Amino acid sequence: MPLKAPPPPARKLAPALIAAMLLALAGSGCMLRKPANTNPLAAVKSAQPDKILYDIAMSDLDKGKYTVARLNLETLLNTYPDSEYLARAKMAIADSWYRQGGADGMAQAEAQYKDFITFFPAMKEASEAQLKIAQIHFDQLQKPDRDPTQANRAQAELRTFLLNYPDSPLRPRALQMLRSTQEVLAEREYRIGEFYLDRAHQGDYPDYRAAQSRLEETLQRYPLYSQGDVLTSELAHSYINTSNLYAGAAQLEPNPETKSLFKANADADQRKAVDDFDRLISRYPLSPLSADAKKELAALHQPIPTPSTEAIAFNKAEIAGRNKAPDPGSLDGWFGLKAMWSGRPDTEIARADRVGSPALTEPLLAEADPIPGLQDLIHRTMVATGAIQAGAAKPAAAAGDPPAATAANTPAPPAPNKSAPLAFQNIPATGSQGADTLPTNTPQAMTFSNDNDPNARPVAAADPKMVLTPNELDIESQEQLMAAQIHRDVPAPVSELKKRLQQQEQAQSKLLQKIRAAQQAQQEKRKGSKTATPDGGGKSIPHGA
Repeated sequence: MPLKAPPPPARKLAPALIAAMLLALAGSGCMLRKPANTNPLAAVKSAQPDKILYDIAMSDLDKGKYTVARLNLETLLNTYPDSEYLARAKMAIADSWYRQGGADGMAQAEAQYKDFITFFPAMKEASEAQLKIAQIHFDQLQKPDRDPTQANRAQAELRTFLLNYPDSPLRPRALQMLRSTQEVLAEREYRIGEFYLDRAHQGDYPDYRAAQSRLEETLQRYPLYSQGDVLTSELAHSYINTSNLYAGAAQLEPNPETKSLFKANADADQRKAVDDFDRLISRYPLSPLSADAKKELAALHQPIPTPSTEAIAFNKAEIAGRNKAPDPGSLDGWFGLKAMWSGRPDTEIARADRVGSPALTEPLLAEADPIPGLQDLIHRTMVATGAIQAGAAKPAAAAGDPPAATAANTPAPPAPNKSAPLAFQNIPATGSQGADTLPTNTPQAMTFSNDNDPNARPVAAADPKMVLTPNELDIESQEQLMAAQIHRDVPAPVSELKKRLQQQEQAQSKLLQKIRAAQQAQQEKRKGSKTATPDGGGKSIPHGA
């Protein structure tokens, strides 16, 4: 056999070098020993069993084994109460319920997230937990014509997040969720107001005031409502309509007091219509309805406002940021079946604004306006009864408030005279006045000692210098009730009022005819009784028989 050539010197040295390197690495501990655990919360050279439990739970959570994952996490919490994974474990338990879903799962997730915020309020994950609580209710939003419970709760939780965590990186997401939620709530309120308005237009019920108050409240609560221009236009036109109805009723009303109240309501509603048209032009300058608002103001001989540059830019950004609402009849909407079975408000969420700051607190609603014409009516009555002079100024207090004596506006009793004996009340020199005396033209001022005296006048809230007798108080109360009823019950159109008047005249004419017929019958009966005399047996015998 031929002899093999000897290996080169490098190949002879290679095994020796490899063996030397292995021995060196083994001596340093890099290959034969694990690195020491430097975690100060764990024991030195420990395998960190809490970390092992946490990793196993996370693996089960990713595989959908929510119950098993929660068992491992609960074991970690109970066994290692000082573990650095304590907060993560509690958050993971809440996430497991959230990912499991269902009504029970969502309820448990919300409770767990709230517990996390309670125990770890300073951690950055607390903001995430609060947003997930809001997300639970946001995912359950219903259409505007359904139960608004989830929408109201989502709005409350989102407001809590935005107020408590102003610097959170999740704030833009929460703002958009709140805009979408308020869009759903605003649409619900708008539909209710529109329902009342339609009934009023049809003449079935005088629901103009119910519709107007609902629409005004919607504008105040939800300033970013995407259909705000439509709502404002309908509100302004409703005031124009009610103003015309009051003006028409005033022409047919014979009672001067009622007629004055009709005119006052007509003027007040016209002013409100002008304000709403101004708001439509200033707030929604790019809306196609602003042109109609300008025509209405011109017809009313009112100045037309000029929208600001900021308002135009903001309205432009609003319109550009809205998404196209999904077509329920398209293939994506399963040709209408998806919209029929799904309660998700996809249309409202799509068209919600993408700019602007939503209301983070409930706005202070404007106080109710004074009842139109009431103060003038009370002033005329007080002049007629002699309670005030004809040239006295009209009271400037808020209309509708019942006159009452208070400690602030009740005249103080006169200072006691040290030379005279103390008296419980101021008795006029004309004679004594008590509960058993007749009313006089010089009533005494009401004090705490004579508040049961019918002749004492309590101080009216409208004018600190004016006092009213019980009879005057009763008249004022009746006028308040009448003015409130006229303001609440918008009159019918003139044609309907004329028809009612004709029906009343016909009914009165028929009643008069019946009365006259009854009177004629009674007269004929009396004449017949005079031509007959009773006999001894109690029978009536005609004369000449």
